[in-house]
Amino acid sequence: MRKGMLGAAAAMATLIGCSTVPVTEETARPVPPDRIYKAERLAPSPDRSAQIYIMRDKGFHGSACTHAISLNNEKVMDIRQSEAATLYVSPGSYFVKLDTGGGACPNISTSQNLTINAGERQVYRILLPSDGNLRQTREQ
Repeated sequence: MRKGMLGAAAAMATLIGCSTVPVTEETARPVPPDRIYKAERLAPSPDRSAQIYIMRDKGFHGSACTHAISLNNEKVMDIRQSEAATLYVSPGSYFVKLDTGGGACPNISTSQNLTINAGERQVYRILLPSDGNLRQTREQ
């Protein structure tokens, strides 16, 4: 029985070790300019008063992969682990897509629709839990 418990504990430690770990808004690094393809989306303006804040977890699992963020099928940026950016948009409905792949990284895509109001701020987290299913979840 003791041997079985040790095996279960080792398996659990392996699974936990494969999950990514959340970053905070204070510790996330900004996405560098060389991976921003639509810089106007990262600058506020009078008509773009709504904010979509996207942050990516840190951790070994998936760390070699770059994730492409698209807004209404227009690639805005590539984000890596421990990075974050604020997209400034006009109030309305949007289709946010997250793609990864290339090299040693699997081709994974996930997306969601969102509606945002003037002056509103929505926060999204990109995570890769131990089940290997890339997720983009709303945090607030």
